[in-house]
Amino acid sequence: MLNVSGKIKKRIVTSSFGARLPSMKLIDTLKKLLLFKLAVIYLRYLVGFAFVFASIVKIKSMRFTSIPPTEPVGYFFDAMYQTGFYWNFLGWGQFISGALLMTQRFATVGAMMFLPIILNVFVITHAIDFGMGTPVITTLMLLATIFLIMWDYKKWIILFRQDHQIKLDLATEPEDKFMTDPLWTITGVIFIVLTIVPWIFNNHSMFLVWIVAMLMTGIAALIVKLWKDRLVLKRSKVY
Repeated sequence: MLNVSGKIKKRIVTSSFGARLPSMKLIDTLKKLLLFKLAVIYLRYLVGFAFVFASIVKIKSMRFTSIPPTEPVGYFFDAMYQTGFYWNFLGWGQFISGALLMTQRFATVGAMMFLPIILNVFVITHAIDFGMGTPVITTLMLLATIFLIMWDYKKWIILFRQDHQIKLDLATEPEDKFMTDPLWTITGVIFIVLTIVPWIFNNHSMFLVWIVAMLMTGIAALIVKLWKDRLVLKRSKVY
């Protein structure tokens, strides 16, 4: 009887997402693949890091670029800088959204906060002559953010449904212990600390050491996680 009930609930969830949103089936398929799980986790770290790193300059009321105001790009950033509090506000918005992304636990909220900010940056870099590289980077960051939001579609898709159309019970779905492992949150916090430490102490002379520390943290987290899962698998076979 319980199995029948479970199947009915699962069918309700499937019909709610799968039938009306067939494109989401691809996301559900990708969520079963380890490679894509790791890609999402580290993409959150990467995109979040980019914003946290760029936010510190604004929070500390520093200029973002040395390009003179006689140039269109320099004029734009100088005008933003001269606003004062708004410049700090932009920095805090970037920092909070980026940090939330890097925690993994609150990545959905971070991605949703991140989207309007990166969309604005995307439009600006295409509206003003930023050269070739910057528009490409902002385009990739925008696409990455959209992908991260789509990855967590079950958490927000009900916002586009009428109340009487909402049929969702995520409690019937098994927990993805790989994605929810606290190790990823701990690693995210370490990344945040490593990102802001050079700015706190105003010491950028150890740039190479800082880069190595970031890379080693990411690699160490992956090794530890795979090692933990291997031990769990071995124990399950024994019992």
